[in-house]
Amino acid sequence: MKRVLLAALTALLMVSVASSCAAQSKAQTIDQAVAITDDLTPPRLTEVASPDYTVEAKKKKIEGSVTVAIVIDKKGDVVDAKVLKGLGYGLDENAIIAVKEWKYKPAEKDGVPIAVKMEVSVDFYIHD
Repeated sequence: MKRVLLAALTALLMVSVASSCAAQSKAQTIDQAVAITDDLTPPRLTEVASPDYTVEAKKKKIEGSVTVAIVIDKKGDVVDAKVLKGLGYGLDENAIIAVKEWKYKPAEKDGVPIAVKMEVSVDFYIHD
């Protein structure tokens, strides 16, 4: 019984340490991200996920763009996203969910992938 309990506690500790390391790595990437300048090769969008329209926004015929600040890591993944200008009605949250699924060819400086921060727009328009 003691061995089973010890094994379970060890497994729990390993999961806790792994998630802590992942959180530290993400925070470090966000802190190290730089703005895009002329001496960088900007990231290139390779996969796009479309955001969902909420029922409430459709009923109220809300249209427009949500501006989102994102951080793209060295692998081309969006690791952070914050709404700068929103529309409300659940569209801001859906914009964040969508951009976190987007994939990029990472930005580069002197041929080396780097983390960058930039702004993107997520458009919401009702198509009848």
